[in-house]
Amino acid sequence: MSANKYANLPDIDTAPDVYETEDVFPSSHADEGESSDDEPSTTRTRRTAGDSTATGREELDASNLISTEDALKHFKKAERKRRQRTRYAYPPSPSSSRSRSASRSRSPTRHLPLPARLRALQAELAALESELADPSNPALQAREKGTGEGVDPGEMIRGLVDVRKRLERVRKGREGRGRLVGVVLGENDGGVEGDDGDGTTEERHEGDHSKVKENVTQVRSIIEMDKRVGELEKMIGSASTTLDETSPLTPPLLPMLMRLNNQLALLTQPRHIDSVSRRLKLLLSDLERVSASQSQKRQQGQSTQQNGTTGSSSLTPAQDAVVPLLSRLGPSLPHIPHILTRLRTLSALHGSAAEFQATLASLEEEQRRTREALEALKGAVGDVERSLEANRSTVAGNVSGLEERVEKVLSKLEELSK
Repeated sequence: MSANKYANLPDIDTAPDVYETEDVFPSSHADEGESSDDEPSTTRTRRTAGDSTATGREELDASNLISTEDALKHFKKAERKRRQRTRYAYPPSPSSSRSRSASRSRSPTRHLPLPARLRALQAELAALESELADPSNPALQAREKGTGEGVDPGEMIRGLVDVRKRLERVRKGREGRGRLVGVVLGENDGGVEGDDGDGTTEERHEGDHSKVKENVTQVRSIIEMDKRVGELEKMIGSASTTLDETSPLTPPLLPMLMRLNNQLALLTQPRHIDSVSRRLKLLLSDLERVSASQSQKRQQGQSTQQNGTTGSSSLTPAQDAVVPLLSRLGPSLPHIPHILTRLRTLSALHGSAAEFQATLASLEEEQRRTREALEALKGAVGDVERSLEANRSTVAGNVSGLEERVEKVLSKLEELSK
């Protein structure tokens, strides 16, 4: 009532003070599960009315705590419960195939994702192949000695080949071309590997990384091949040819290389080398003769110019005029084939132009004839029109004369009837 009475007054603070705390009355905790193995709980001391009055608010209340001996016994037993038991685990033996097959059902690989299980199977298959390939394997020697089970290496190798074929089918279905076809067709791999978790993402990252590496190696090989082809074209000379709409395409490199190889094989034969050397000797001798004759002619030309004779001087100006022409034609020799092809195309164009001119002349002649025929027809039509006009005037005169005569006859008949 007092609180409600003074609730509306502004100067009265009804909030509790900071130092005021409520009294907590602890209840007796009796845990039957933990105290069943401990000593009876009668050893615990409880709070009495006299103790509560003796202890102050600022002091710790130790009357509700258990004794140290009980606490040690209780917590030691809890530590014994939580302590893990260590068991000795035998290392896996390569020859223990039975234990491996027996423990396969409860092996932790069942909880691994499918790609990890596939890799584990591939590793185990490789280990089995290495064991069978080792002639010093005690499991293979036990059959020869007659001690132990009979192991047939042929049967085991046949089984390994069968398992490898199955693994290859699975791997080809999920990797390489099969996976590419699946991606192109829009297949979703989430339904098969939905429970794999992080293993699938790691495998995808590894697959993407390997694909990137393969693409980089392919690009590098293509670049190297392009460089080698460019160097080969430079060596052969097909890269310097200019391509336009009139020039034909360059011949392919493979037939050209085959032809060069055949020519080189022919030239490297001893008899061909001897024939080439003989021809070179003959050519050198001919060149020496030509140079000697030219020097003699020059000397004779100089002497004739001094003496005023023109017998041999008529040849030297022609030679002097031809030599600069040859020097000017030398750099343009590679362009001569293209010029010839263009001249051929121009000659064909000129021939077609001449044919077009002939057809155009014939068309003009036909047009002139049709024009003359049209003019003749126009004159005939004019004559017909004039004759029609004359006939119309004559017919009109005849009709008027006939009407007059008829009127005269009618008038005469009327007179006679009177």
